[in-house]
Amino acid sequence: MSSLDLLERKLLRILAETEPVRLKRRWIQSGAPVSEEEQRQRISLLLRRLDSLPEAKRQEVRALLKWYNG
Repeated sequence: MSSLDLLERKLLRILAETEPVRLKRRWIQSGAPVSEEEQRQRISLLLRRLDSLPEAKRQEVRALLKWYNG
């Protein structure tokens, strides 16, 4: 699993704990090849929801991003 995959999955988990997350069907298809650019765009869409999260979840996302960039 690539580090972008891991980052995306962890972001989804954090968001899903707080609010309902609806994904397009093609996001969920297993085995479908995804370019790094497309994956970065999806992560960007997830990060746009950061302001709607409670402070504790925002801190969790920041820690995750720090870990990823570390």
